[in-house]
Amino acid sequence: MKQCKFYSMSVLLFLFLCTFYSIQAQENQDIPRQVLLTWQGNTSETMTITWRTDQAIDNPTLRYTHKAKRDFSKWNQVNASSFTFEPSKAHMHTVELKGLKAGRDYHVVIDHPTQPDQFYFTTIPKNNRRNDLIFLAGGDSRSRRDVRREMNELAIRQNPDFVVFDGDFIATALNEEQWDDWFDDWHEQMITPEGRRIPVVPAIGNHEVQGGYGQTRDKAAFYFNRFIVPEPRNFYALEFTRDLILITLDTEHITPVEDQTDWLDSTLSAHSDKKWKIIQWHVAAWPSVRDFEGDLPRKIRETWIPVIEKHNVDFVIEAHDHAYKRTEPIRNDQIDLFNGIYYLGDGGWGAPVRDTKNPEEYWWLAEAEKADHLWKYSISNKGNSITVVPVFKSGQEGSIILKNK
Repeated sequence: MKQCKFYSMSVLLFLFLCTFYSIQAQENQDIPRQVLLTWQGNTSETMTITWRTDQAIDNPTLRYTHKAKRDFSKWNQVNASSFTFEPSKAHMHTVELKGLKAGRDYHVVIDHPTQPDQFYFTTIPKNNRRNDLIFLAGGDSRSRRDVRREMNELAIRQNPDFVVFDGDFIATALNEEQWDDWFDDWHEQMITPEGRRIPVVPAIGNHEVQGGYGQTRDKAAFYFNRFIVPEPRNFYALEFTRDLILITLDTEHITPVEDQTDWLDSTLSAHSDKKWKIIQWHVAAWPSVRDFEGDLPRKIRETWIPVIEKHNVDFVIEAHDHAYKRTEPIRNDQIDLFNGIYYLGDGGWGAPVRDTKNPEEYWWLAEAEKADHLWKYSISNKGNSITVVPVFKSGQEGSIILKNK
């Protein structure tokens, strides 16, 4: 009889624990996860905040204020827009905060009864600043998650204002597990010890697209639905302070090169007053690893480069080759030390790095090396100079580029 009673108590305990953990798992499905900051417009007066939950949420909200106060009733509360998309199981929620003040810290709480997500962000100043404007550039994080996480740690130590990420976030375009890992890592790591989240300016790469090139938006569903940036999202422009225009282009993953050329020309014309003009695209026009005479690199050189030389672009951020690269300053297919454009890349944020061409044998290459790295851009507080330096996972030092205007 005692043995039967013991078994009954064990069964009851088992059922209780199953019920408890089932309820807990259900409750965890509405916890805000994978918070991401992007811009759809004015980087000094807006911020777009996007997060996911594992189940639908009735009236998801966040609160924000420029001055942290204990009394949340005095904060601004806004409702998020929610949506889902195929083939994801996630429920997405997004808010664009508008009417913000330039160069100011804003504290945010994404509401949840027990586990709200709290952080702050800083809008971009408009004019002269106390500090340099610092941003990082890199790409190709893909498949070596341990290295990607090391690179994220290296990135956050640079204390950037934002990150320019040049495509190939993951290996398989429509694999949600890979995307979840990437967004989980970004959420966890790309926040300073003080709680400041770092916005990202993304570009589309071939690994964001099922089929790689010449596809439709549904073949890049995670890229187009998770990164809320200006339409059409695969190419767009953002202004930073009064000094910088940053343009993102699509190297034929969705939109052909030639279909972006007039837009590129008119956008650069409209921002001719900017001291610094920087462009990012994924596939390298001046490769450090791949075939220089490949169809797409040659097409980019023939189609886009005459336009960017016409408008005196300063730097192009490239990726795709998984190696460290710095070109000579180039104009008119030759080295031009005074008026040339630097092409910096070529992606090394976690993807397997590759052996490069020998710079001594290829005139356009100043440096090329098999190395995990990112690039750090610093525009002086008065906007009259820019310093660019590679940051290597290995800790080695690289060449510094300094330009003045």
